[in-house]
This record gives sequence, structure tokens and C-alpha cells, in this order.
Amino acid sequence: EESAAGFRMAPHLIPSYIPVRVVEKILFVGEAVRIFQRRNVTVVDSSTAVPLLTKTAAGQVKFNAVFSQLERQPLFQLREFEGAVDDIRDHVAKHLWKLLVEESNLVRHLNTIKDFFLLGRGELFQVFVDLSSPFMWLPPSPTTQHDVNAMFKLAMMKVGIGNEEVTSLFRLDVAVPKQGKGAQIPPSGGGTWGQLKMSYDVCWPLHTLFPAVILDKYNSLFQFLLSVRRAQVSLQQSWALLMQHKAQYGSAGLAFLWQLRTHMGFLVDNLQYYVQVDVLETQFSQLLVRIRDTQDFETVKRAHEQFVTTLQSQLFLLLPPVLRVLSDILDSCGTFSEILRLHLPCLPPEQRTRVERIAKDFGRQSSLLLKILSSVKNHHSAPHLVQLLLRMDYNKYFSRTHTSLLSPAPALS
Repeated sequence: EESAAGFRMAPHLIPSYIPVRVVEKILFVGEAVRIFQRRNVTVVDSSTAVPLLTKTAAGQVKFNAVFSQLERQPLFQLREFEGAVDDIRDHVAKHLWKLLVEESNLVRHLNTIKDFFLLGRGELFQVFVDLSSPFMWLPPSPTTQHDVNAMFKLAMMKVGIGNEEVTSLFRLDVAVPKQGKGAQIPPSGGGTWGQLKMSYDVCWPLHTLFPAVILDKYNSLFQFLLSVRRAQVSLQQSWALLMQHKAQYGSAGLAFLWQLRTHMGFLVDNLQYYVQVDVLETQFSQLLVRIRDTQDFETVKRAHEQFVTTLQSQLFLLLPPVLRVLSDILDSCGTFSEILRLHLPCLPPEQRTRVERIAKDFGRQSSLLLKILSSVKNHHSAPHLVQLLLRMDYNKYFSRTHTSLLSPAPALS
């Protein structure tokens, strides 16, 4: 049966003497041939689709002869039938691999996906966060999406991304909360950041590797990675603000703020190093190796799906307790930095109280994170958690000092 999303199996129509594994191979062949025959769709390079379609049609003559021979046999031979299906599947998978990997330049598209969804162009998002932070802490409005995309395009210009063929594929979407009774307004601390998503216009025939479910997973990764980048950028801006007022108030007057920012920066910088080096670069390199080592489309598709799932796992999106703690820590860093941006050099009493509360929350959440990571230190089932613990606490700094953040803060002057 064919639906809007493509082909699917209809179990009630499958003969009882044909195994499901064979039907799945037939389904794959049908979907692949459909891709070759979609001549009314704009392709990456139409000149390359014709030879591939011709080769597939030439193979069809050969396979028709095989099935004609099977038809003439008095009894149905499952082994010979499945062997013929396997031959067709291998033939089609090889040509589909050639169309996707070689002719459509899959590796180049994966690098582009990495640059945007996985923040591979770190300087782009550094500039974007700098430009958009002042209004992104506000709840989204009907004009927010236009403003966000204007800032995103400006950031791309500033870092030298001017290839319209690339920039036209990506845009940022903002989910505007419903107005009226029953509407859910995002927390004031998160503002528009929590409503931000990346949209990607998938070119044919790459839609076979980037269906909606995969793009949703990429978006969940994008939102987490952006939250880490935002926290890092905001803490860097806080350092600049503290340095700016150091001469006027001296280090002693801002000592507690300096100490809290140092603790936050240490944790976030090491988290970012783990994310970038231990997870993203390592897994992406392994994906490229698997693509180079095969000429089978389904192997490439499985490798890509495993790549995305592994990223979700190693970035804790599939481990709610760790993700929740990390999100609270990053939110604390962002709120602290925003207080400094708005109120330095003289913090009003209510803001001093907020900073003291943030320090206690940050110390509590840091302690909880270390306890969670330490509890799985000897478990082979979660080596990525052990690796994060190594990055965060390689010199036992947090093990020795995180309790100091739980002590009462000195008066801020």
C-alpha cells in the first residue's frame, strides 16, 4: 500500500508462505525505484539521474528473466525467490548509494548539517547569541521570528557565510505561545530561547535520510547544544563586565561574584569540551568512515540513524535525570549572567538575594551532578558518563570545592 509518507506493508495482503523479511526487502526495492522514477522532482544534478535510471532499467530486464523462470516452476521455491529478491535489493541499493553519496554529495550535506544543527560553526552561534541575547530573554511575540532570522542572517554575514545555496536551506522558527485562556507562557527565565528550533529544507533525494523524525532528533540536539553555547557565551560576557568594574570597585568588592562566575565557567567550559571533542567530533568521524567503507544504501541509512541516536544518548537527551540537572545548571548560569548585565556595578538588595539563591542552587545542582556521575563510574554500560566526570573533575576541583558554594554568601557591595 502507498500512503502520503511513502510505501508501507499491509500485513493482511501478505501471502502466508512469504516471510516478513522478504517483504521488507521488496518494500525497500519499491521505495528505491520510486526515487529513481521521480523525474518531476528537482534533483541535485538531473544529468546524473538519467544514467542511474537507465542502469536500473537495464537490470530490470535481467531480473524479469529470472522471475519468468521462477514462474514456470511447478512449485513455489522460497529459497530461489528470496535469492532473486536479494539480488534485486543489492543491485538497487548500490545505485541508490551512488545517487546519494556520490552524485548528491552526501558528505558535504552532512558537514553542512553539522555546521548548523550541531553548532559546528561555533563562531556563527557565538555571534548570533551576542546579537540576539537582549531580546531573546523576553517572551516571544508575533515579530520575534522575523527579528531572530534577521539576527541569524546578520551573524552569517559577519562570519563570512555568504553561500546562498547553503543559507537558504536553514531558518530559525519560534513557537509563539497561544494567547487567551489556557495559554501556556514560557518561564521568564527562558524567554524565547526555549521556543527556538532550526528548520531545514531537505533536497531530493536526501529526504530518504532526513525524514521528519530524524529532523526532530536533530532539533532536540540543536536546542541542547545551543543552551550550552549560550551559557558559555554569557559567562564570558560576565567576565568582561566584572573586569570592566574591577578598577572602580576592586577585586574584594566583587569577590563572591568572581568566585561564582569562576565555578560556573569551569564547569561549562569542560562540559563544552566534552560535547565538542568526546562526542560530536568522535561520532561524526566514525560516521564518515562507515559511509566510506560501504556501497550499500541501507548500511548508510542505519549508520546515520545510529549516529543521531548515539548523539542523543551521549548528550544525555535519553537520560532525563542528568539532562534535568544540566538544564538547571545552564539556566542558573544564564540567569546569573543576565543579572550582572542588567545591574552591575551596583546590585540592588533584591538582586543580591537572587544571586545568593542562584549560588546555592548552582552548588546543589553541581553536587547532584557529581553524585550521579560518580555513581556510574564503575559501570561499563555508560562510559560517556564516566568521560564527562573525567572532563569536569579531572583535577578534583569540584570534588573539593563544590561544597563551598552551599555556604552562606558574603554581603555583596
